[in-house]
Amino acid sequence: MKKTTLLILLMFFSISGYSQLALEGFESTTGPDALPSTNWTLGTGNWAVFDNTVGTVQRWGINSTTVVAPTPPIVYQGANSAYVNRENIGQNNTSEDYLATPLVTIPTNGQLRFYTRTFTTGNQGTLYQIRVAPASASQTNAAAYTLVQQWTEVDLVTTYNIYEEKVVSLSAYAGQQVYVSFVKVYTQPLTALDGDRWLIDNVSIVEQCLDPTNLAAGGITQTSANLTWGNPSGATSWEIEVLPFADAATGTGVIYNGALPYAATATATGTPFTPTTNYKYYVRALCANGASSQWVGPFSFSTTSPGISCAAPIVIPSLPYSTTDNTSNYSDNTAIEGIPGTTCGATNNYLNGNDVVYAYTATTNGVINVTMTPTATYSGIFVYNSCANIGISCIAGIGNSGTTVRAFDLTVTAGATYYIVISTWATPQTTAYTLTLQTVNCPPPTTLSATGIGQTTANLSWANPGGATSWEVVVQPAGTPIPSGSGTQTNSNTNFPATGLASGTNYQFYVRADCGNATFSAWTGPFLFTTAANYCAGNHFYD
Repeated sequence: MKKTTLLILLMFFSISGYSQLALEGFESTTGPDALPSTNWTLGTGNWAVFDNTVGTVQRWGINSTTVVAPTPPIVYQGANSAYVNRENIGQNNTSEDYLATPLVTIPTNGQLRFYTRTFTTGNQGTLYQIRVAPASASQTNAAAYTLVQQWTEVDLVTTYNIYEEKVVSLSAYAGQQVYVSFVKVYTQPLTALDGDRWLIDNVSIVEQCLDPTNLAAGGITQTSANLTWGNPSGATSWEIEVLPFADAATGTGVIYNGALPYAATATATGTPFTPTTNYKYYVRALCANGASSQWVGPFSFSTTSPGISCAAPIVIPSLPYSTTDNTSNYSDNTAIEGIPGTTCGATNNYLNGNDVVYAYTATTNGVINVTMTPTATYSGIFVYNSCANIGISCIAGIGNSGTTVRAFDLTVTAGATYYIVISTWATPQTTAYTLTLQTVNCPPPTTLSATGIGQTTANLSWANPGGATSWEVVVQPAGTPIPSGSGTQTNSNTNFPATGLASGTNYQFYVRADCGNATFSAWTGPFLFTTAANYCAGNHFYD
């Protein structure tokens, strides 16, 4: 690799008030650029270039992207980086190439930080060292330097030609004035040229930015969590990487400047949180001196599942609403336990089983019908006007030992939220159920029936307690959810002809009354019936 400038030694004159080494990117250089001259001055002071007199042709110098700009780049940032090439030093000889900083005072918890890379993949036997010499020694006295850190070619960086930040603790020298040197060491095993080069950039010596401690997550909902940690460094800025639990960390997060907790609603890549999902996060402090702590983590947390608590209910978006589920899909919430409360229609412990919580916010003043059909005995459904009232007092509810439909009308106020809890007595622990909510504008039809059932037709009828003169009917395959739109209009509630049906098929029908004021009653249904089999068409085989 061609070098454009050489780093050389300039005598270090005494000045008052040595300090930690500011960021050195090798951008501003002065001095001769050809051997044998040895003078070179950097923005952070007078650096020294020297060796152990073995292999004196190649020494530390400057490499510039203005001369060579490959991909990946040979410079981490800016236009220059410090660079030492390899050379043939003869079999069994050992070269040591030094690049020494000016005299610096190591701060409390001091760290040497720099970015580095090599040139060739694999291990050619080069060693990369950090050594320290006291202020009482000569800057260029190799014997005065003590080894602090060493890497081989394969453990200096993860990928040989990609820059990586290295952090070396100098806390053992806190308060002392020292020289810090980058030393490339190579012993040549054969007569042929071998070994590797070394590139460094953005060198600094700063007080350590202390790692965050005691990572935690609280205030967890279905789509958010409050992330907190201890802050021994006194930082006001952090980098946070939140990601799905199974994913590997990338080391790239979101920069956050603000008070704790950090309100997380998405991963570091911007993907919003989803309910019932496992996540983890890492965090590092970004200190005022430009240093950063190490990444700390992971700390894992899970977003809540809808329905398992009043704080994270299943939200009913609009009416009519119908769902079929099972409380076995939820948990036995210890915050929802025991007697439902006063005016709940049951005095026994109908909150002892697994619990599921729904929330509905009324859009208008009016009345809604709530219907829950269980499959197990000893179940109940109870409505509360706040989470705090669960287990204390209901505004409606039914619980009993049977498997009959639990149904009641509920007067609602626009903007108010109502919490609906389904649970069981201790035995059984769970129950399957169908829950339906509908707006009540006038009395709904009752006593649904189907007669004259043929292979493709049926006559549908219903009672008319509200005195309606018009209805809407929906006929659909059995098991289909409650209608969300309109049905077929009819002015007769007797022998409505259902036609075009498939033979030997299970159907259900719903009907609702036209209230006469551009509104409708709740849907009544489903009423189940089965069309007659068409033996010739293959609905049934017999001898």
